[in-house]
Amino acid sequence: MPEKLIAIGLDLGTGGARVAAMDFQGHMVAEGRADFPAGASRVDGAQVEQDPFVWTNAAETALRQLAAGLPADCQIVGLAVDATSGTFLLADDDGRPLTPGVMYNDLRATNEAGRAADAVRPALAPYGIEVAAAFALPKLLWFARHTPDLFHRCRRMVHQTDWIVGRLCGRYDVTDVSTALKSGVEPATLQWPAAIESQLGIPCRLLPKVVLPGTPIGRLTGDAAAATGLPVGTSIVAGCTDGTAGCLASGAKQLGDLNVTLGSTLVFKAISAQPLLDPAGAVYNHRHPAGGFLPGAASTTGGEWVGAYLADENLDALGRRAAGQLPSGHIAYPLVKTGERFPFACPTATGFGLDRITDPGERFAAGMEGVAFLERLGIERLEQLGLVVGPTVYATGGGVAGETWLRIRAAVMGRTYCTPRFPQCAVGAAVLAAMPHWGGCGQAVAAIVRAGQTVEPDPDLAEAYTRPREQFRAALQERGYVR
Repeated sequence: MPEKLIAIGLDLGTGGARVAAMDFQGHMVAEGRADFPAGASRVDGAQVEQDPFVWTNAAETALRQLAAGLPADCQIVGLAVDATSGTFLLADDDGRPLTPGVMYNDLRATNEAGRAADAVRPALAPYGIEVAAAFALPKLLWFARHTPDLFHRCRRMVHQTDWIVGRLCGRYDVTDVSTALKSGVEPATLQWPAAIESQLGIPCRLLPKVVLPGTPIGRLTGDAAAATGLPVGTSIVAGCTDGTAGCLASGAKQLGDLNVTLGSTLVFKAISAQPLLDPAGAVYNHRHPAGGFLPGAASTTGGEWVGAYLADENLDALGRRAAGQLPSGHIAYPLVKTGERFPFACPTATGFGLDRITDPGERFAAGMEGVAFLERLGIERLEQLGLVVGPTVYATGGGVAGETWLRIRAAVMGRTYCTPRFPQCAVGAAVLAAMPHWGGCGQAVAAIVRAGQTVEPDPDLAEAYTRPREQFRAALQERGYVR
């Protein structure tokens, strides 16, 4: 019998490791998981750190679980890792940590951010990237300024993804371009801007070689095989950030495909041949593993309002009630925090409308509609910037679980909404692990990702939403949020 070919993805998040083995018919053959121990994150004021060996232990435990569940007749074509964006540590010549893992939400480098941004702005502005305090680059500058002796002993900057890859194959000197974005790499050239060394004094020899996701890096060592239960020599392939992995897991694979993730916020990622330049600075551009770009943006509005307004309600029951109350007859902008980022930038924007609705079913319907109206404005904004958006939106995130919300979004957008059967980031990493076998990203997505649910736009409901959509925009205009 021929061997079953599989690809393995390992997702390292803020709370643990998740792994998935996918075959090329879209089945999850095996999986594993391991949570970090309580107190894994150390928070000291603006500093947020984790022990990198906690990452190692969780990854190895999850991989052992997965290995125990693999069929005897399988052949692993590759393993790739995704992890949080901007998390890193400093290491010596032998890959031993000199610092804890400095997390993506560590804000110790607030005072260094401006100088770091100024230095690399000429190189990164064409991609809509503006360095912020949470980026890795200003934190490198912080170490150079505040711990010069330690920084002098540093021989290598190692991202979270690179740390796990190094433990697996022994190479700590390679990273992928999506992981390197917050460290200041130029996405199109995969090169580090000379200003990092000439203006910031950070030697470029400390920075890893940058490759596209899906590039083979090395092979599983004997020690790593003993720790994980996987075969010696398994191919280790360059991974990506968790956000990029989530986009791959959504099923988006062609130019114009759009992935919208509805979590506490609303995150847009599209596939484009060229960077999408936004004068307002809300859109930034990752590289796509296939070689193009992933323009993306994030709204402050998403699903956070559900917990704020309907925390004690049965959402499944409310969803069924709301399905019979569409359109709701209410205009609501369900922003919980102050300030909006996309599709319009207004630091003083506040939500409106939900407080006036007393019936929970109507409130749920109106909130879902408000997010959908905002999502449409986001798609229109991307189109105004030159993106040609395809007819299908690839939807991920906890908010896609309810069919009523998908039905609203499809009608408001006039597009088909498709959710993946397995939306986990680990599946997106498995796509990258399969790329060398298939010879391309689109082919790997087609082999591994399968649709879970498809919702077509209801023509009658779409027509019924024409006027409420206009009223929503008018309400934003009256408050000065949009023109």
